[in-house]
Amino acid sequence: MKRTLFVVAVMVAFATSASAATLSVVSDKTTYNVGETITLTVTGDDQGASATGVFGKLQYDGAFVNSGTRTQTQIIGQYGKWTVGVLNESDTGGAGSFSYAFNQIAGLYAQTANNLPGTLSIVTLIADAVGVVNVSWDEAAGPTQLAFFGLASTPGTSFTIVPEPTTAALLGLGLVGLVLGGRRRS
Repeated sequence: MKRTLFVVAVMVAFATSASAATLSVVSDKTTYNVGETITLTVTGDDQGASATGVFGKLQYDGAFVNSGTRTQTQIIGQYGKWTVGVLNESDTGGAGSFSYAFNQIAGLYAQTANNLPGTLSIVTLIADAVGVVNVSWDEAAGPTQLAFFGLASTPGTSFTIVPEPTTAALLGLGLVGLVLGGRRRS
């Protein structure tokens, strides 16, 4: 009986550790000027959990940003290097734009990651229009669903895009000119 309880306790501990993986995406700044490069860094920790593959797709509004570059760190497990997949992107010019952040397969056997915690990928976007951009993970059911060592939900990030300083200065000068021109006519 004691052995059975011990085995159950050990299995619960392993199950708990398998779901303790962490994943985050952060931008290098909170405010960008139009035309600036936005760097999103994805970090992860498998916390000893194993998987046969990991997949993550970031979603955002393409009306405010254009797609940039995507790179991923190859995961190394106890059976060797994982196979790195293609990091596709789609810029729809509006809602539904996305960039894959990571796409890797361990092979036939589930593996832990020997080189995590650490940076898993870097995604860059180009600030294109003024507004607030929310970046989230694709958590919808189906083949594009977030999968990271048992983790299927994690927060995203957001940032603000403002007009470039020279544009704002020219707009301010134009308004001052309109006010002064209106006073001369009176």
